[in-house]
Amino acid sequence: MSFLTDPLTLATGSVLENRFALAPLTNQQSNDDGTASEHDLHWFGQLAAGGYSMLTTAAANVQSNGKSFAGQLGIYDDRHIAGLSAMAEIAHRHGALASVQLHHGGAFARHDLIGSGALVGPSDDESTGARALTLPEVEQLRDDFVTAAACAQRADFDGIELHGAFGFILSAFLSPETNRRTDHYGGNPDGRSRLLREIIEGIRASCGSGFHIGLRLALSGQDPHLPELRDMVAVFLERGLVDYLDLVVRSLDTRVEVGLHTGELLVDLFTDLPRGTTLVGVSGDVMSAAGAQRALDHGSDFVFVASGAVVHHDFPQRALADQAYETPRPPLPASFFRDQGRSPAFVDYLEESLGFVEAR
Repeated sequence: MSFLTDPLTLATGSVLENRFALAPLTNQQSNDDGTASEHDLHWFGQLAAGGYSMLTTAAANVQSNGKSFAGQLGIYDDRHIAGLSAMAEIAHRHGALASVQLHHGGAFARHDLIGSGALVGPSDDESTGARALTLPEVEQLRDDFVTAAACAQRADFDGIELHGAFGFILSAFLSPETNRRTDHYGGNPDGRSRLLREIIEGIRASCGSGFHIGLRLALSGQDPHLPELRDMVAVFLERGLVDYLDLVVRSLDTRVEVGLHTGELLVDLFTDLPRGTTLVGVSGDVMSAAGAQRALDHGSDFVFVASGAVVHHDFPQRALADQAYETPRPPLPASFFRDQGRSPAFVDYLEESLGFVEAR
């Protein structure tokens, strides 16, 4: 049985001092050019002092045409390195590992943020107006993910996490519904996961075995392609392609609603897989010390704290000090977040996009 206080070692040799990691949290408070703002540094400092063993940045776009959020962090230009370096230094000063989440919005990038360029994806998409990437563009996208990882390493981060969830470009390549390509980046599951594998291989070659690679995937009990996703994850685990998985579930109680595994607990379908040297983390509705421990009891190696961190930046310290600890449940007054030092842009995002703020 694992406990929240137990240390944990990644295959890279890096040590997590406890079982709490910060989930990548959108906050829309970076500068317009993608550089880290003073608000980013303040927020990261609060979190670093809050007891997490690993801090992951908000999604950082690897190409200028992949921007999906106002105030999104960037990692595609040398001008981004100074701010990223400052964030890594903050994490390390408090004994935490530092990770950058690499992201490209694909069909869910925003026209008003990327200029005149078209939205792109693996295939043409009438619902979003995205056009299919050409083969050279797919190869450039692959290379830009690798370059972004090298940029993170130059900024003294310990590793990166690839954003493969929520319909953004890497998850769009994995899905048979959005990837209808007929070249070697489409077709069967092996073809649809080729881009992701090539990115991982490129990062390993560029950054070395001591630089960790994580992968975020979103799990849904209503996904008709869930067995295929599970098979892909099994291959990644068997081959040790990534150092950790960040599996997003709505709740630890979510059950499969369609197909082969109907009625089974969703998270258990993945934590029960043989994992070799790969660690498995769960990110979901963890708002209490008991909820975090329950994630470990379901076979997760560690816990990615998301909503709990938004409410209390020092969630790990509170949870480790009090087994009965539980955060207040949103929505909460805007003053609650402002009094804890959240930036105006962050509070606006919590109100407009997440429903975390009470109606005024």
